[in-house]
Amino acid sequence: MFNLKSKVHKKIAFTLLTSMATLTLFFSNPSISPSALADSASSQITRLAGSTRYDTALEISKAGWSQAPAVVLARGDDFPDALAGAVLANSSNIKGPLLLTDSASLSAGVLDEIKRLGAQKVYILGGTGAVSAAVEATLQSQNLTVERLNGIDRYQTAAEIAKKAVPQASQAYLASGNSFADALSISSYAASQGIPLLLTEQKTLPQATLDTLKTLGVTNVTLIGGEGVIDPSIQSALQAQNISVTRLSGADRYATNLAILNTLSYDRSSIYVATGEDFPDALAGAVLAGQNKNPILLVPKKAEDLSSSASGYIGVRRIEGASFTLLGGLGVIPFSMESIVRTGSLQSRISLQYLQAYGSNATNYLSEINLIPGQATDSVDWVAPNWYTLNTIPSGQTAADGSFTGPWADSAPDYALVVNSAHSRGLKVLPTLASAWNSDGKAALDSMLSTPASRQNLIQNISLMLKRTGADGIVIDFEDMSDTSGPNLTEFMKELYTTFHAQNKLVVEAVPARTSAKDWNQEYVYHDLVQYVDYLNIMTYDYSMATPGPIAPIDWMKKVFDYTKADGVEMSKVLLGMPYYGRDWTPSTSSTPTNPKYDKTSLGLAGAQKLIADYKLTPRRETSAADSVGIPTFNYTDSSQVVHTVYYDDIQSLETKLNLLDSYNLGGTGAWSLYWVNADTAKVLFPLLQRHLR
Repeated sequence: MFNLKSKVHKKIAFTLLTSMATLTLFFSNPSISPSALADSASSQITRLAGSTRYDTALEISKAGWSQAPAVVLARGDDFPDALAGAVLANSSNIKGPLLLTDSASLSAGVLDEIKRLGAQKVYILGGTGAVSAAVEATLQSQNLTVERLNGIDRYQTAAEIAKKAVPQASQAYLASGNSFADALSISSYAASQGIPLLLTEQKTLPQATLDTLKTLGVTNVTLIGGEGVIDPSIQSALQAQNISVTRLSGADRYATNLAILNTLSYDRSSIYVATGEDFPDALAGAVLAGQNKNPILLVPKKAEDLSSSASGYIGVRRIEGASFTLLGGLGVIPFSMESIVRTGSLQSRISLQYLQAYGSNATNYLSEINLIPGQATDSVDWVAPNWYTLNTIPSGQTAADGSFTGPWADSAPDYALVVNSAHSRGLKVLPTLASAWNSDGKAALDSMLSTPASRQNLIQNISLMLKRTGADGIVIDFEDMSDTSGPNLTEFMKELYTTFHAQNKLVVEAVPARTSAKDWNQEYVYHDLVQYVDYLNIMTYDYSMATPGPIAPIDWMKKVFDYTKADGVEMSKVLLGMPYYGRDWTPSTSSTPTNPKYDKTSLGLAGAQKLIADYKLTPRRETSAADSVGIPTFNYTDSSQVVHTVYYDDIQSLETKLNLLDSYNLGGTGAWSLYWVNADTAKVLFPLLQRHLR
């Protein structure tokens, strides 16, 4: 598919280096040592998500139930009537999922899911102001039995739900009816134990709540949340009724969540993770988690807001080999937070490693994946196989049709084999889509970008490819185009990102390096493009193309990132292009003293080291004011008396490049490519990545 020599010059290690923290942050538990990380069991990460909260609830239902006699249905746009629903859904007479609907009409897919489950009864939570009579009528028209549980307010509704779920109980949980987070923190445990969950006002114990505690025979109540949400007067009111009271709380919703998770007896082999900023995903997920007494960990949207206590909890569970299920799409749990869960590190940086294999089957790609040692996510997040090339304009046509070709037939099992292998290591797969590096490829790219129908067709084709292969997103590597195609490229990325963001698929774009607004890459407007990607991989390599010189000198890389920053780009969304290859230069046969020309071949670190050993050479380092470490280089004369000049990168020069991550607050690194890495160089390369990324 790609010509090795022609493609290397353009291939920027486009990698999504999303935030992961230092190893010390991971080990907030003093009993855990950094050495334990390397020996930890491999944690599995899955995500249950749809394009809306209603779709996410459906995905949770599909993951947890093959059949159910009944389901619970709550509105998806407000929480009060639904907070106690998890206990009901997991009760012995239901044992089904909690689904969400629009208040006015039954949301798409809900009826189909009820039919799939074979459910005969639906319990609606709340009055007609919460779930309309029209929704109830729609269900009844399908010969479903409908029972509505409601009261004059949220407190009485919760009371009616509790009495239906649990006829009698000695223990109950009491949470605020004015916020959702604390109730969600306890809901999976309450559901697993059949313990009723009731609601209270901050300073007044509702009569409906007190009456229900008496009806159920409750003698012990645990308050969920601090005194700011449940005043001490509530405790006094309960104790006046001869009810003993305890409290589980923390300084905020997340600390309260951790207090619950660290105090109660959960099965921690599976952890469910939901946003603490909204209720629907945790609400539906609590029933699924409650099936096996698993906890729900609430997390903030921004990775930098995650506490060290929460990261420590994740770290310990990860080392124990727990599986993690994320509830909700990238809009509620972004990839930076997923990365913390996957890697155990708070530093939000991504490591994208390109796969540049060739052959008639998947074997070479699998070999490159297997170069990654130990727990792969210690040093790598994503792999990007060089699979797809945009097709040229069909014969007899005047415009590109938005189709592309891979190395194997669409139905070949090789694609899924590579994806499954990466997924088994905890890695995500983002196939690369490039355009041919010739006049036909340029014409096709210009045509496709300028034609709205072709752009939409390409987006649809990519969506079908991702569904067919099970891949997690796409790397767009469109490099050879006319200057006038710049606005069309931005429009295409906007359309692509809008579509894929809704599908919870990742989008990375690889772009050539720029150092000024007047250079030859003007079609790549960084400021605009970065709005429509998860990461913008700037290919900071291939500096020397015509004459011997370094692949990626530090002073030039700094100019690239200085320009990028000055262009107003969010630098945390930028990936550092990093080369794993060097070049061996020789004078061209067409070279003359007045017009020197050179031929070049590419080689990896291992190839350079072999030449050094074979010719007994001592490399020198080419330094600059910006780079005191320098780029390694050497000369040798072969058996044909041809003089060679080699420039390459070793661990020291790569580390100097990785230091730019901190200097410019970059989002990670994209490395071209694992084709140039072997078993020996992998032993030093991946620990280097781990030090800088984790």
